Amino acid sequence: MATIQTSDALLVQNYIAGDENALAILIRRHQSRIYNFIYSKISDRDVADDIFQDTFIKVIRTLKSNAYNESGKFLPWVMRISHNLVIDHYRKGQKMPMLRETEEFSVFSLITEVEQPVENYIITEQIEKDLNKLIHELPEDQKEVLIMRIYQDYSFKEISEMTGVSVNTALGRMRYAVMNLRKLVEKNQIVLSA
Repeated sequence: MATIQTSDALLVQNYIAGDENALAILIRRHQSRIYNFIYSKISDRDVADDIFQDTFIKVIRTLKSNAYNESGKFLPWVMRISHNLVIDHYRKGQKMPMLRETEEFSVFSLITEVEQPVENYIITEQIEKDLNKLIHELPEDQKEVLIMRIYQDYSFKEISEMTGVSVNTALGRMRYAVMNLRKLVEKNQIVLSA
């Protein structure tokens, strides 16, 4: 007999209503994906542990203050929090991580610089905002694959399983997303370097 898994959205509601166990279930459910994402960016177990804990401290504070409004999108929301904390970690240390350079996606590598002055951080923030706006102009299927691959660090196999398409289709959507993103960058005359 198949067990029915309580949705993330319902667990969030239960936690907000006072069920502390609901958060424990959410953490157990997603801890390996979130921790592996953080560790893939940091490569230092102690720092990754700290960022993982800080991520859930921020999650708890947001949920307890009733500021959570990402209904149905708990994991992407938590991944965004952890991603921002990773960036904050590198900013505090005045260095940015080396991004994996791939043939399929090199436009994001233009965003990072080592030991940036404050002005460059401001410029980088603006670039990220501009890029996010452009990403939301992509066709839905391409946007979905791009976000899952770049921001949530899913493999193409995982994306394939989650979206119900073949790996080749997921790869194709990513390829078209990158091509269309480059066209949008040129069309909107956005400079992707500080």
